[in-house]
Amino acid sequence: MADIERDEHAGPVPDSAWEADRRAREDKGRVEVFNATRPGGLDGWTMDLDQYQAVYDLILEMIDSHADDDGTIKLQTVVDAAQDRYGRHKLFPKGRLTNYVRYTKTDMEARCVVERIPRRSPQRITRWRST
Repeated sequence: MADIERDEHAGPVPDSAWEADRRAREDKGRVEVFNATRPGGLDGWTMDLDQYQAVYDLILEMIDSHADDDGTIKLQTVVDAAQDRYGRHKLFPKGRLTNYVRYTKTDMEARCVVERIPRRSPQRITRWRST
């Protein structure tokens, strides 16, 4: 089997990032947002755990239930679904979900849960593919 070409945002991140995330979850009820392109694997800010989990679950649900035959889905389709589902939800009082989806998706790439397909426009994502 040929190696899978990975986008630069693909993980993994260092153990120190995972430790920072563990502490943020336990101490503050927040998630350290990972970014594999940043030094140390951290984007430098946190997200509310409940907001993160809602968007995380929606991303996986959309991939699993709405992906095209090749197993990919347009990121914009996921953003639109998040907006429809959570645009008036109390978890997201400002009602705009674009950044929540994009940041959570980047975090999930660094955690090796999902990945973007390199050199595709518009951006498409899929579940992490094993090599």
